[in-house]
Amino acid sequence: MLDNHGSAMKAPATWHRIGGTTVAAERPGHMAVRRVGVPILDPALLFDVAIEDGVIGRIDPVEGGEGDDALELWPGYVECHAHLALPANFDDSLDDPRVIALQYLFHGVTRVIDMFGFPLVKKLWETGKAESALPYPELVHCGYAVTSMCDSSGRTGHGVEFPAPVYMLGVQGDLEVVLRANLERGASFLKVMFTDGTEQPDNAARFSRLPTRILDYVARVTAEQGIPAVLDCNTRSEVLQAYSHGFRLFAHPVRDSVLSPADWEALSGARFVSTLSGLRPLIMRREDFLDEYSRPGFRETQDLTNLEFAAKMEEPFGVQFDRQETRLAALDDMRRNCLSALDRDALLVGTDSGNLGTFHGYSLLREIDLLAAGDNDVPAQRHRLRYAATVAGSQLFNDLAGRADAGPPIAVGRAATFNLLRPVGMGQTLSTLPEVTVADGTMVDRRAIVRSIQALRSSASSSKVVL
Repeated sequence: MLDNHGSAMKAPATWHRIGGTTVAAERPGHMAVRRVGVPILDPALLFDVAIEDGVIGRIDPVEGGEGDDALELWPGYVECHAHLALPANFDDSLDDPRVIALQYLFHGVTRVIDMFGFPLVKKLWETGKAESALPYPELVHCGYAVTSMCDSSGRTGHGVEFPAPVYMLGVQGDLEVVLRANLERGASFLKVMFTDGTEQPDNAARFSRLPTRILDYVARVTAEQGIPAVLDCNTRSEVLQAYSHGFRLFAHPVRDSVLSPADWEALSGARFVSTLSGLRPLIMRREDFLDEYSRPGFRETQDLTNLEFAAKMEEPFGVQFDRQETRLAALDDMRRNCLSALDRDALLVGTDSGNLGTFHGYSLLREIDLLAAGDNDVPAQRHRLRYAATVAGSQLFNDLAGRADAGPPIAVGRAATFNLLRPVGMGQTLSTLPEVTVADGTMVDRRAIVRSIQALRSSASSSKVVL
């Protein structure tokens, strides 16, 4: 076992102290954690937690839990918006899914929602999982997304520009073909592209958009068949229109304006994934990239040629493509809307990883920091952000996987998959790596993860795949 600082823990059944908490692994699937906070149960108490056969066997409150530096036990992080088949690297290379799985695990991410393209790498993922001595994150996916046809102005639907297939819906009958094809590929939900690419009010449309009759039909059929649908929208008007048809899950926050209290009232029950990290690399400068990628975890898990690329950058992509001010404004609107969603328990944390410079695992922890930054950074907000990145994400994962609500993710009888984190005190970055990650009752060895990634990167394929 390793702690967050890379030091080897002692032999099984020997207690190891981290802050005010002690941890021991007795044998695979069996361990104990003493004097640990479990904020989702009671933030005022400490608990002793016993793990038996990979599940939580006991959770007992202990006395005298105030005033010490005990760790907090939270469910594993959930990446709510990922693309395993899109190339995050600056040279457009695609990491082997075996590397991506370990990148997530290193950062304490134990569940991943892939928002389209996964069938391209599904076989590699499943083969790697079967052969791996290390646990893989749970994963749910939508197969391939649906988008619109080319319009009379020559604009294609959003998604066509990516190196992964999308289905175009021209008539209502196309939907049944798409749903059947995605089901055959293991999909459990549908991703619907419904944006013209507008990022601010004065922007010109970049993409075609599904006609109202098709959008309404998709909403009706997916609801009738019990298939969750996630909408990819950018603007207030797009979100309000999609909501009016019955859609409630949105892959991004609104980025063309700040939603008003009346808007939020009209959007009751809607949930939004944050995805600041997916847009931010498009406005970052060289020094921003080098600072962004200097935190623990990058050198251990990511392709270091990305640092060489960042060091040579002369100007932001936003400047190169004359969109810098537009995207700065869009990011500001996105973050404001995310915090409003957080206040309404409507925020989910995701990154759009797989997009340029948005790296699996690493960027998710940074996403929480981006949301916490600024004048609104207070302890209560930090607690809510951790809740959004873990508990709320797990609820979305179960919804998209078609699983019945089984109650709190930390409870007797639930799988022992969690992180031990430092308390969310002021001055501490929320992107700090977990002190301990546990998957199905077994503590994760970060040094073993690093060795496995290094072995893959030194292979003949250099840990890259070509689709």
